[in-house]
Amino acid sequence: MGSSDIDQFNNVSAALSIGEAFWSRARAHPDSPLFRYAVAPHADATRVWRSETYASVTPAIARIAHHLSALGVRPGTPVAILSHTRAEWLLADIAIQTLGGITVSIYQSQPAVEVGFVLHDSGARIVFIENEEQAQKISWLKNNLCTIPEREGILASTVQVQVDTVINFEQIDKQIDTELPSTYLADLITNPEISATPPTVPDSINHASIASYVYTSGTTGAPKGVIQSHGNHLSNVRQAAEGRIFVLDGSLFLYLPLAHSFARLVYYVGALTSAYLALPAIVDHKTSKINLSSIAKDLRESGASVIPSVPRLFEKMAAVLQSRALGKGLQPWVLALCISNAQKTYERRLAKVPLSLLEQILFYGLAPIREKIKRQLFGVGFRHAISGGAKLDPGINKFFDALEITICEGYGLTETCVATHVNRPSHRRIGSVGPALDQVETRILAEDGEILLRGPNVTRGYLNRPLATKESWDNEGWFHTGDIGKIDPEGFLFITDRKKELVITAGGKKIPPTLIEGLFKRNSFISHAFLYGDGKPYCVMLFTLNDLELRNILSASGLKIASNTKLSDLTIVIKMVQDAVDRANKELASYETIKHFSIIDQDFSLEDGLLTPTMKMKRKQITLRYRDTIDSLYS
Repeated sequence: MGSSDIDQFNNVSAALSIGEAFWSRARAHPDSPLFRYAVAPHADATRVWRSETYASVTPAIARIAHHLSALGVRPGTPVAILSHTRAEWLLADIAIQTLGGITVSIYQSQPAVEVGFVLHDSGARIVFIENEEQAQKISWLKNNLCTIPEREGILASTVQVQVDTVINFEQIDKQIDTELPSTYLADLITNPEISATPPTVPDSINHASIASYVYTSGTTGAPKGVIQSHGNHLSNVRQAAEGRIFVLDGSLFLYLPLAHSFARLVYYVGALTSAYLALPAIVDHKTSKINLSSIAKDLRESGASVIPSVPRLFEKMAAVLQSRALGKGLQPWVLALCISNAQKTYERRLAKVPLSLLEQILFYGLAPIREKIKRQLFGVGFRHAISGGAKLDPGINKFFDALEITICEGYGLTETCVATHVNRPSHRRIGSVGPALDQVETRILAEDGEILLRGPNVTRGYLNRPLATKESWDNEGWFHTGDIGKIDPEGFLFITDRKKELVITAGGKKIPPTLIEGLFKRNSFISHAFLYGDGKPYCVMLFTLNDLELRNILSASGLKIASNTKLSDLTIVIKMVQDAVDRANKELASYETIKHFSIIDQDFSLEDGLLTPTMKMKRKQITLRYRDTIDSLYS
């Protein structure tokens, strides 16, 4: 790495805190872009893109910081942010970090009771909220007792969650506003009576100081607050920058919720290095509901170099392409030909089988179509995508790789703040999560294959959870991930499954459910696949359907389906799912095969409590909700 590359993030290496690193860069590069954001009155409207530099946001951050200081925020004071990803989130966080406070991030999709748990557990009494939807949650907490679940021997209890003041990003209804001691952020950052000069970062804040509490998704019980230090965050930014995971001379599209550590890493890379961020438009000013079509439009228009995402986005994109290729007419025919030719060419090259002259001519002749597909999905400036937060099915990755769209899968946990292994654009192995980042040590336990990690980005433990901390961190500083995997001779890490999620059959066979479930994500009409078999003689599966894609497939085949038709009852749909099961079973060991299945009428969602904010299935909750259906598959 040359000196010019080092200059792009030397403030990160030298700084003792996030606040120091930010203000160091702001002073050195005041006119450099910090972020671009789209502005649109509604999801389908034409976007106007606006840019902010370090210098242009300095007064806003300074005034927020002075306001927080007046409210009593000091080093170690927890301050919560309850909002989806947007520019104000970034400004609020930098202000908190400038004072040495602790940012407590809360998913905007969480219900009031879960918000109350995080506020109570973290001790945060000052809350930034996005809009009326989030204000309603705080109002509910002020007027109702909140149930705190049992944890580490402490019995469940009901408490009155304390919220002292609220700072809202959007204007909220006056009736709600009167119930909360609140301040409208726009009024705050334009108030000439508040100093626009940033306060000095306290000398006491260093690498060991706590920067944030980030709560785990809670798939196996009450969420745990992971204690992340300034050193953890700065180390991971440096590791990611030196590993060339991101493009330091381009932009990063940030739409993932900043309550998640993966998004936080992307944000800090954009804020603390020469890379900058591209943010989607806020098209709903009352609620925090995500509009995927609007985000897709922003993604295409942003010109971002790197698209970090969870696997669900890539699964949806693959489903859309496959669905469009089934249509009638010249364009669908050309798209189908392009996809088919790309897949065949890709398989031949992997098998090292030479292409015929005609195949080569066709492949190179279709290059403009492949380029058009890439532009329509990811925009003009796109270089590569990064997949994290959950396992990406290798079939989906190969589908895009064949179309010359690079997706680099990575790995990390909230407890490792965040990335530990990532495939690089020039050094990849599909199916793996890549080699380790600098200074990350990896160990595989011989007895059960569990992955252990150690390094400067690995956190110190869980807030208020001494027993859980002792269980996950050993005396030598190794974090026990709970994931099972293996490392190949070239250092690529492969994740096979979660230790606690292994299905153990009546015959004692241990089955990794996510690997098998991933086989079904290649079918565009299947939304979710859930494998069950604990203590049973064989495995069964629950499916939910991708209603829109399924209707497109049926329509392309000439079938006219009424809008009120229950698709799961159609014989042709049941056969399509059965065919998918039959294909998957050919790739599985006999004890892994799916003997029976059921199609659930309603898809799993955040709202019904069956998915985490990062779109992972909550296995325990799904099992409880559909216990009768599962039992019927064994009768």
